[in-house]
This record gives sequence, C-alpha cells and structure tokens, in this order.
Amino acid sequence: MKSLQATCLRTFLLIASLLPANNLLAQKADFTYTASPGNLCTPVTLTLKNNSTGTPIAYNWDFGDGRTSHDPEPQITYTNGGPVKITLEAQYKVNGGIITSTYWRDIILGSTPVVNFSADITKSCKAYTANFTDATPGAANRTWDFGDGTVVTTSNAYMPHNYTQAGKYDVTLTVTNSNGCTGTLKKTAYIDISLPSLDLATPLSGCVPYTAVFNGLSSNDMNDPVISYAWNFGDGNTQTTNGGNVSHVYTQTGTYNVGVTITTQNQCVVTKSFDKFVHTGNPPSNVGFTVSPTSSCVGEPVRLLANANFADTYSWDFGDGTTSEGSNNDIKHSFATNGTLTVQMKAGSNGCFTAAPPATVVITGPVSHFSLMRDCTDKSKFIFTNQSTGINANSTFEWDFGDNTPVVNTRDAAHNYTTPGNYTVRLTIGENGTNCSHSSFQTIYYFKADFTSGVSSICRGSNATYEVLNVPLALVSSYTWQLGDGTVYTTTDQSYVKTWTMAGTFNNKLTIRYKDPAYCDDIVFKPNDISILAPIANFTTSWPTCAGQPVSFTNTTVTSPNIPITDWFWELGNGQTAKSQTPPGTKYTTSGPQQVKLVVTDARNCKDSITQTVNINATPFVKASAQQAKICEGNSVSLNALSDGTVQWLSGAGLSCTSCTDPVATPLVNTRYLVQATNAKGCTVFDSTDVAVVPKVNLTVSKDTIACYGTSVQLKASGAAIYNWTPVTGLTSNTIANPITTPIADITYQVTGTNDPLCPMSAPLSVKVAVKPVPQVSAGKDQTLTVGDVVKLMASGSADIVQWKWSPEDYLDNPSSPYVTAAVRKPMTYSVTGTNQFGCSKSDVVKIDLICNTDVIFIPNTFSPNGDGQNDVFYPRGKGISMIKSFRIFNRWGQEVYHRERINIDDITTGWNGTLNGKPQPADVYIYFIEAYCDTNDFFQLKGNVTLLR
Repeated sequence: MKSLQATCLRTFLLIASLLPANNLLAQKADFTYTASPGNLCTPVTLTLKNNSTGTPIAYNWDFGDGRTSHDPEPQITYTNGGPVKITLEAQYKVNGGIITSTYWRDIILGSTPVVNFSADITKSCKAYTANFTDATPGAANRTWDFGDGTVVTTSNAYMPHNYTQAGKYDVTLTVTNSNGCTGTLKKTAYIDISLPSLDLATPLSGCVPYTAVFNGLSSNDMNDPVISYAWNFGDGNTQTTNGGNVSHVYTQTGTYNVGVTITTQNQCVVTKSFDKFVHTGNPPSNVGFTVSPTSSCVGEPVRLLANANFADTYSWDFGDGTTSEGSNNDIKHSFATNGTLTVQMKAGSNGCFTAAPPATVVITGPVSHFSLMRDCTDKSKFIFTNQSTGINANSTFEWDFGDNTPVVNTRDAAHNYTTPGNYTVRLTIGENGTNCSHSSFQTIYYFKADFTSGVSSICRGSNATYEVLNVPLALVSSYTWQLGDGTVYTTTDQSYVKTWTMAGTFNNKLTIRYKDPAYCDDIVFKPNDISILAPIANFTTSWPTCAGQPVSFTNTTVTSPNIPITDWFWELGNGQTAKSQTPPGTKYTTSGPQQVKLVVTDARNCKDSITQTVNINATPFVKASAQQAKICEGNSVSLNALSDGTVQWLSGAGLSCTSCTDPVATPLVNTRYLVQATNAKGCTVFDSTDVAVVPKVNLTVSKDTIACYGTSVQLKASGAAIYNWTPVTGLTSNTIANPITTPIADITYQVTGTNDPLCPMSAPLSVKVAVKPVPQVSAGKDQTLTVGDVVKLMASGSADIVQWKWSPEDYLDNPSSPYVTAAVRKPMTYSVTGTNQFGCSKSDVVKIDLICNTDVIFIPNTFSPNGDGQNDVFYPRGKGISMIKSFRIFNRWGQEVYHRERINIDDITTGWNGTLNGKPQPADVYIYFIEAYCDTNDFFQLKGNVTLLR
C-alpha cells in the first residue's frame, strides 16, 4: 500500500547562513499546511500557513493545477488525487531592488474511493446465503460488516455470507484503495429476512344467511409475491384463492374462527387464526321498550326497560347526542338537555339486530352553566356570569365558591379569594314550579404570580436562572421577559437562563399571558432586581515595537470597589501565554498586527477581558557573506552585508572598516563576523558569516629506521592534516600520517603535508628504511618421553644469532640458552627464537609428548616393620605420578587391613606400618591394589603382593 506523503524544498536567491544564538534569521519563504479532514485523501482542503520571515511585499502561490493566489494564507480544495506541487514565492524589497525566496512542497493526494456494492438477493423469508459483490473502482482492501455481528476483512471483491436469523440487517462496506484512502457505504436494512404479514379487516356480523366478504391484507414483496390464500371459514368450509378477497355465505347461526394460510412464490408459508371473527344470528322478535317516567328534570335518572325474544345485546340512541350498547336491557340515563327527545333501541342476537319502535321523553327544568373572569385590577377577585338555559322568574340560584365561605343566591356573582389555590365553583339552578334543579361545576385558580433568580448580584458574563413562581403551567400561553439591559425574550418555559454581559444594577419585568382569556395578563415588575459586578480590564503597550525584540505590556485594569484582582491571564498573540500582572518581555517573529488579550479575575471570581491590536514593526533585511568561506593563514578575504538598513559590523578581528558594507578581513584564526542592520524605526536584525583560517603546517617525520627482511615497519609524520609520501613502493597508503611499508631493499621515503587542499604542500622531509637479513633457527626434532623422564633440547641456527629465547619457560633450566634441560610433567610445545644484532629474529617449535604406564611406579615385594628404621613402612614410590587415587591392602582371607585415598607418591607418612587397628599383623603375603594418575592425567591400576616379614 502506498503512503501519502509530502516533501519540501526551499531555494533562495541568496544562500542563508546560520546566525548566533538569540539572533534573527535572514528572510526566507516558508509555509506549512493543515489538511481537513486530517489526511491527504480527496476531497481535501489545505489551509496554508505562511511562515515567511520579515515583511514580504508580495506573495505568489502556485497550487500546481493551474490555480494561483496572492493572498498571504489561502485555502485550496483539491477534488482529484495525484501529485501536486505547491510553490510559494515571497518577494522582499532590499536596497531598491527585489529579492525573491522560493519554497515548495511536493504532495501526493489520494482519491477517496466511491464505494458501491450489491447483493444477488436482499429479501427472503428464511435463512439463506447472500452473495455480495464490491464494484468500487481501485479497491485494495475491503472490510464487510454484515450487520449480524460478523465483520470480515478481505481483498476479494466477491464475498458470500450466510444469514441464519430473521431480521433486518444494515450492511456496511469500508474500502481502502492503494493510496491508503478509505471510503464507506452503509445500506440500512439492506438484508430483510422476514415472513410476509397477514391480517383481516374489522370482524363481521349479520343475520343468517349472511354473506361475509373477507379482505386479506398481506405485505407483498415484488421479488417473492403471495401466490395463494387458503381459507378456513370455521363452519367446515374451505377455499383456496389467488387473491386476498373472497366471500362466503354462513347459513347457520354462531361465532366462527377464521383461518388463513398464505404461500409465497419462494414457498414461504404464514398461517394465522382470527378468533371469533364472524358472528351470525337470527333476528330477535317482539322487540320493544318502555320509558319511565316519560317526563323528568334535566339530570334526573330515567329508567329504560327493553324486551325482546332471543336478544343478547341492546343498542341505545338517547336523542341527546349520547349512545350506549350492552347486554343489560334495564338501564338508567340522565338527560343533559331539556325538551322532547326521541329514544331509539335495537335488540341483537349474535350480531343480528331488530329495531324497536321509538319512544319520546319530555325533559324539563333549567340547565346550569356559567362563565368566569378574573378581575384584572384585583387578581384575587373572580366575576361569575350565569349562562344557564331554561330559567324563568321561578328559578333560584345558589353559588358555592369552594373555599368554605357562605353561598350566594344572586343570578350572577363575584368573589374574592384570600388564599392561593385551586377551587371548584358550583352553580345550582332550581325551579319552584317543577322542583327541578341542576348543577354545573368549574375549577378556578387563584395565585399570586412572581419570579426569582435566587441571586442579588453576580459577575458579568455569568448566568442567572429566572424561575416563574406560583403560576399553573397548564394555564400559560407565554412568558415575556423584559430585562434591564434591553433584553426581551418570549418563551413557554417556566425558567429562563440569562447571560449578563453588562455591568450595573437593573430592573426586570415579567409579563405572563394565559390561554384562557378569563385570566388577564400578569405583570411582575422588580426594581433594582440584580447587580452585575465586573472589573474593567485594560493594558498599555511599549511603543514602537519591533519583530524579534522584547515587547512589554503594563496592566491598567480598573477594579470593582474593594474587590482586588487575584488572577491575570495574557494571550500574547504569538502562541505564548502569561499569568503575571505584568508579563515578561515577549518576542514576535513576524511583523504586522498581533491580537493581545488580557483576562482578569477578581476576588469574587468575576472576570473581564480586553483584546487590543499591537502593531509589530518590520525588521530590516540583512545577509552577510564572505567571498571565500576558507582562506590560508596570512591571506585576506572580502566580506559583504546586503541590507535595506544601515549596517554595522559588531565583531571580528582584522576588518578594514566596521560601518561599510564591503570590508576586507585578515583573520589569524577561525572567525565569525557579526553584522547588525538598523532601519528608520530603530528595529534591528543580525546576521553573521564565518571565515575559516587554515593554519600553516609544522611538519615532522620519524627517524631513519631498519626493517627485517619480509617484515613491516610503520612510518610516522605529524603536524599536517593532509600527507603525501613518495615513492609509493611498499606503502599501505601514501596519503595518511602513519603508513606501513614492507620493503625488500633499502629505500628512502619523502613526505610533504598541508592542512587543506586550498593551501600549498610543505617542503619535503625524508626517512630512510634499511632492510636487514633474518637469521635461520631450528628447535630440533619432536620428542616422546615416559612421564618423569628428563630431555635435553638443543636448538641450532645461523652464525649471526646473538640472543636465544625459549617460550614458555615451564620446566626449563635455562630458557636463554640454545641448549636446555626439560623435566616436563605434561605434553609441551616449545618455541625458540633467535635474534641477530639488527634485532631481526626467527622462531621454530619442538613438541614433547609423554607416555604414562605402570613402569613409572615402584612397589617393594617385602618389608619388615620391626622398628629398626629400615624398610619399616610399605608405600609406593616412583616418578611422573600426580596423585595416588587409592591404596588398599588385603590379607589372604580378603580382609582389608589398610586403605588410603588421594595420597602423594614417595610419601612414607602415608604407607602401611604392618598393623591393623594398632595391632601388628602376622608375617604373611598380602595383596595390594593401587589406582593412580600420571602427570599427563592418564589413569592406571596396579595389583600385586607384598611379603610382611617378622
């Protein structure tokens, strides 16, 4: 996979040099960019940040696709992928001329893939395998999310997936192309595994013979349509149709369950039963009803008694706009209107109805009704207007206001409430002539509207939350807040959050409008409701200011009375911040306006801020250079300062002048020359140039030497950085200080040197190498000895040998002699070296091997432990033995009479004195066993007998 990348390069009309620490750089074009979104996949917008130094007079942008711009920091949107080259030219005015600095970046843009995919089958009524195909151009890698918890990453464009459960599945494909750009497509509910739906319309009823018309309702997938409906009518009859509409005649009374089975083209089957869906019956007979009494007052109950044969349901229409249906044939009904009303009734048997002859009822008396209005001048007072019908001179009135005060008997009424709350008001209308009466009820709300924020003072910029108090929300149409800072805000919420941005003390007003006109508007006014506190941030700036020079700021904030400032926060416009009352001097690298912000916080945590534009003056341009970067000691070089200001050379020895633009320098050592340029604003900039001085050579060479024939010798020169040896015969290198030579005859070498190719080579120096002969040496023939033996080694050689040396010196009596005696205790290889009068030497080696056997040990065959000091102890003797591992002695009966481990040869103190446990043993023949190691570390065993004599 390719990675998107950007490379950059800068060219200058003048080559820049490094400045000393803390000095400003010479002017140059530069820019960076940010991508939105955060990668380089198209479509992508690049925001170009201009980092050019100094104050260019013009910018020329080339976006690499024919588009250009002269804006300082443009934005450019690319819609096509591929390589682009963005170039910035920054132009500077210097000494009446124009200098151009160019900087470019090569950027590779990737195209975001346009994802597209499909599946062969997207809907099914059962588990199946969907075959997906990715049709995205240029796709390199794909991640499929099939919506059922399965996620697969693959490079294949074809991907089958098996769905096992019913449901609707979102399918998402994320594609990454060869440029690493990613695109995603999500198809919502793309896969649908579900059975078709099935339903019937409203249940049916009627009198037999009853023709029922069924309308089967099913979802119909065009890719898998329903091809058959199998009906079970519940009366023993069935029928299969192609469509969902069918009719059937029921000839018997009863309640029937209807079943329907549908089959789709793909053989999906759905069966559903609709219980008690069809009701059929015979019409009831002898249907009628009575009304008792036939005249009554409004609101009084009237008995309605129905009669019918074989009826189970009674349906009533009371003539006053209300109806009722149920199985009860004896009911009571209170009529809400007066007049002569017609009552109708139908009697039914399992859905088959017969209508009875209608009857009339006379309803007399008043109908109570009233309206209310809150007094807008006295919000505790409500005015009640009687709007009852059917009243006359004989009517009586009774008002109950619901607050336990005495009733009022006037036609209309008014009432003052003393305690806020909800009250139920009742108006009862009576009629003296008929003794009819009727009551109506309404709920009124008495409240005292108010609001609060819960605070009397807050900081400017803080929020105050205003809450409406005591007002029932259900009554309100809107709240209008009119605040002292000019804010007008209308809402339906009981709370309002206000951000106060103006300092001072303010009056606030709330107007409440209600849905019911009976409740006139409430206006709540609060003078001096809230005080907004805040310090007033301010600062001054040192002037004038220069890019690259420290800029100082002085805090001049005005505080609220008796509330000191506790925190300062500066945003200095160049990415730097400070938290002191007066920030330290701040440097700005570019000229132009800078936005500096001060945020202050006082002891009450109230904040204020101010942002000022600080103009940063441009620094002049200066470029220091030397005609040569390196000179030989004693030479001179011309310097140059190119600038649009006044120049002054500040450092560096050996200058012909310090206030000119082209001084001549004659330095003795490596020197850095610093130049300052100052413009009319007093702004300064620095640059420097280095002149390296190549010191003169102080060449030395090693003394004449000798070389043994066939060997090497090292020549040594010093005092220069570069060397040249002649002739090159036998040298490993002729350009290093210490070459190695292997001459075959006497030779004289010459060497010259310099400290730099720029400077001439020194006068030559000579060194002679004399080649001397090497002596002949022989160490003699190799030797093989029995351990413990001594050998004489005799070296021989040519007559010029004046010194012999054997190595190693182990076991040798005189290693400085050609003839040595060697008492070796292990195999050895000796080297002998012969050296002649010239120090030339030759070596040879001789090898000595050792043999280990039982002959190296001596065991006596008798001993006589009689205390005479002669042969009293039996012990092993010999040479070349490093250790006796074990020494054991047995008598003729196999009894061990003596045993020692790890003893030395020839050690009488470790031998047997002829006793066992301190008792002398009898004269006899005894058997011994010995295990031993030679000096060569070879192991052997020895067995024999010894005679003990008494």
